[in-house]
Amino acid sequence: MSYLVFARKWRPQTFSDVIAQEHVTKTLCNAIDTQRIGHAYLFTGPRGVGKTTTARILAKALNCENGPTPDPCMVCDACLRITSGGHLDVLEIDGASNRGIDEIRDLREKARYAAAEGGYKIYIIDEVHMLTREAFNALLKILEEPPDKVIFIFATTEPRKVPATILSRCQRFDFRRIPSSVMGKYISDEAGKEDISIDSDALSLVCRASGGSMRDALSIMDQLVSFSGKNITGDSVSSLLGLVEADLLADICESVLRSKGVRALDLVEDALVRGYSIEELIDALVGFLRHLLLAASGAEKGIKDLSDGELALVQQTVANVSDVHVLNVLRLISGASDQIRLGNSPRISLEAALMTASKMGIAFGFEELPAVTEKVAVVAVKAELVSKTVKPVIIENKQEELKKEEEQAEVSPSPKVKATSKVIEKKEVTSGLDLNEKEKENSVVRQVSGLFDMIPESR
Repeated sequence: MSYLVFARKWRPQTFSDVIAQEHVTKTLCNAIDTQRIGHAYLFTGPRGVGKTTTARILAKALNCENGPTPDPCMVCDACLRITSGGHLDVLEIDGASNRGIDEIRDLREKARYAAAEGGYKIYIIDEVHMLTREAFNALLKILEEPPDKVIFIFATTEPRKVPATILSRCQRFDFRRIPSSVMGKYISDEAGKEDISIDSDALSLVCRASGGSMRDALSIMDQLVSFSGKNITGDSVSSLLGLVEADLLADICESVLRSKGVRALDLVEDALVRGYSIEELIDALVGFLRHLLLAASGAEKGIKDLSDGELALVQQTVANVSDVHVLNVLRLISGASDQIRLGNSPRISLEAALMTASKMGIAFGFEELPAVTEKVAVVAVKAELVSKTVKPVIIENKQEELKKEEEQAEVSPSPKVKATSKVIEKKEVTSGLDLNEKEKENSVVRQVSGLFDMIPESR
């Protein structure tokens, strides 16, 4: 027998083998148990998470000689032929290459005939969103009222491209990305059956590189076994996939966060000498800075998929660093990512971003500056006291001066003159008050501004 890749060899064969999709498998098992089997299903979700695999398992569950049953026997002729893809009543169609109205008309005509072996006739159409509008319209009638024991199962990664008239005729199931922890355990168990040793760091890198797709992870495993044999380490994964080493990323980020821009530029030179491209390096830096931000802010759920070694490295790098500082550095580096892809000098853009980030001051709060905060409070209290005392003193002095002038006057002024003098007196009092308050305000501002000169630029 020819060699089977891990994506086919380790493919789940029963509902219990499907991982991270319990909301789908449980619903289908209950539907089979209660004989509430629908005539059309739509499986949506990212690539490599089990849509087509679940469709085949459903076909086996319905056509098993002991079925319909949620637990197909896997030994009868129907189960074996569906597994190998040779069953006459289970037809898998590629929607990308059979997307025209003529192919759908042919399918519609064949669906009117009963199943060859007396079970269910099942049509599995993969990438159904690739069908033309005319082809979808040709499906509408038979999809709504199909012949007895005819079931349609559609799989797609882009459900928004499927017409609403098709969606309304199907039971929709949304498949989810597979968490790294669940994926890692599955790969480790299956690798153990093959006598393949893989350490935790390598497993973490494989799961992260897969992007939540089990098929991608198993394809990487095939490459790794061919590359390093049955003993897979983190170094072999990094070498094969061209992943930037975590130690190098930690050194660069630590240099930037500790305001050591020259050292960060030297490390970039070392990375380029090792063969990493500018694009690979900045993408890895953005990802590592995200881990640092989550660790600094206490969001532990976002980094729970990291291996123990990577988690310890992240926590060590971000020790005694403000989350605001990490956030500002992350914004600078991620902003430089677009310039690198669009500009003519990607290295200059990266080096300029790293140097700028290293020059940024660390943001800190008042609670971290007890001495300065105390002085600010004293100045504020003095300013408040001045604002309360200046006005009464000025008014009282003006009133005494006016009283003395009236007593010394030989002729009493007329009412009109008195009114005019009162207006003048009011203006003089107001102007004197404004002048004194302005001087005091300027004095307070100068004192507060002088306090900021005492704050160091870095710590």
